[in-house]
Amino acid sequence: MARASNIERLGAAEAMLRARGNELRRYPSPERDGDRLYPLASPTANPSFTIEEDDTIYAIGSCFARNVERALEEAGKRVLSREFELGEVGESLGDAANFFNKYSIHSVTNEIRWALERDSFPGEDIIYPMGKGRYCDPQLGMARLDFPMEQILEFRHRYLDAVAGVAEADVIILTLGYVETWYDKKLDLYLNVIPPAPVIRAEPDRFEFRVLSYGDVLDGLNDLYALLNRHRTKPLKMLVTVSPVPLLSTFRDMDILVANAYSKSVQRAALDEFLLEKEGVDYFPSYEFVTLSNPTIAWSRNDFRHVSSDVVKRIMSNVITRYIGGDAASPLTAETEITKDGLVSSLKLLHKLEKFDDVLVMVDQHRDLADQCDEVLMLEATAARRLDNLDHSFAALRKASEVAPRKPQALERMIMLCRPMRRKDDARALLGQHERIFPGRADFRDKVTWI
Repeated sequence: MARASNIERLGAAEAMLRARGNELRRYPSPERDGDRLYPLASPTANPSFTIEEDDTIYAIGSCFARNVERALEEAGKRVLSREFELGEVGESLGDAANFFNKYSIHSVTNEIRWALERDSFPGEDIIYPMGKGRYCDPQLGMARLDFPMEQILEFRHRYLDAVAGVAEADVIILTLGYVETWYDKKLDLYLNVIPPAPVIRAEPDRFEFRVLSYGDVLDGLNDLYALLNRHRTKPLKMLVTVSPVPLLSTFRDMDILVANAYSKSVQRAALDEFLLEKEGVDYFPSYEFVTLSNPTIAWSRNDFRHVSSDVVKRIMSNVITRYIGGDAASPLTAETEITKDGLVSSLKLLHKLEKFDDVLVMVDQHRDLADQCDEVLMLEATAARRLDNLDHSFAALRKASEVAPRKPQALERMIMLCRPMRRKDDARALLGQHERIFPGRADFRDKVTWI
C-alpha cells in the first residue's frame, strides 16, 4: 500500500480558520489551562461516532485492555470480551496467567483471524512441548498447560469462540502494547511472547527477536482493519489507543528508557496515519492521560508500570461522556462533563496529592452531580477539614447524611466535628438521631464522652 507523504495537507487560509476555532490549540501553561495538564492531565478526544447506551463492547490488546474492560463493566456496560466459558483448562489458568493479553498488533490480528477464519488456525503446531506432559502456547502469554493435547486444543477452540465475539460487538477497543516481538520462522508466525527457554534450546535457529518498524505497525493495523470489515455485518466503531504500561525489560542493546520511548512513539505515530480515511475509527488518548499526569498518582503499587485504577476510571469517564449519548459532531473543546465514577476517582487522586483546594474547586464545578453522591460529599468534607474550614466540612457531611441516610459515617463525623466547633448541643441532638437510626452502633456513642 502506497503511503501518503504527509499525514495532512491543508491550504493556509483553511488552516488558519481551523486554528481559530480550536479552543485546545495552545499547550497549557501555569497561566492558561494549566489544570488541563497538572496534576491530572485531561487530553480531549474528538469523536467521529457515538456509542449508544445499549452497545456491546469488545476490548482486545495488551494488559491495559483488561483495565478498560473492568472499568466499563463497573460503569454498567456489557463487555463481550469478559463473557467466555473456557472449560477446565481455562479455569486452571486463572486471571494471573494473563492469557487474554495480546502485546503486539500481529498477535492481536493472529488471534482474530484464527477466530473468524477457523481453517487458518495452525492447531497443535502452535502448542510447543515442554516435556513430561507439559505444553505451552506463546500466543497465550506464559501459561503452562499441564493437560493432554486433545484437551488443550478443545480449550483453544473455546478461546477462539470467545475471541470471535469481536465480530458481533458494537464497539471494539484496541490497545497497542509493544513492538519488541518474537517470530517463529518455521511457522512464519509472530508470537505473542518469547518462547520458554527449553523450547529455544531445543530449536535455537527456529526463533528470531524482531523490533517492529513504523511500516510494520501500520501494515498490521491495516490488515486488522480489513479483516474486521470482512467479517462484520455491523458498521465498525473502534477506539484505538496505545497502552501507557511500559516495557518491563528490553532485548535491545540500549537503555530500557530509550527502548520504551521508541516502542510507544512508533505505535502512536503509526496510528495517526492509520486513522486517515478510516470511517468509524478514532484515537483515544489513554496513553497521554497517564504519561502526562503526576507520576505519584498515575501508577499503582508504586512500581511505575501498573496504572492506578482511579486513573483508569477517570479515562473511562472521559470515554463515556464524550462517546456515550454525546454529540459525535460536537466541536473540540475542554469538557466539563464527567461521570460519577470519574469524579470520585479524580477527587481521590487529588487527595493523594494533598491538593485540597483543587478538590473543592472540582466539586464546585460539578455541584449538581456532587450533591447526589455521598462519596463525593465525604471527599469534599475531608478536604474542607484539612483546610480547617469546619463549617464547609460540616455542611458537606450534612448533605452526605441526607443523600445516604442508612450509612452512619457522615453522621458520626458530624458528631465528632462538633467538638472543635464547640457545638455540644448539636452533638447531643445528633447523638439522639444516631441512636434512633443506628441502635446497633452503641460502641461509637460510648466513645463520645466529651459532651
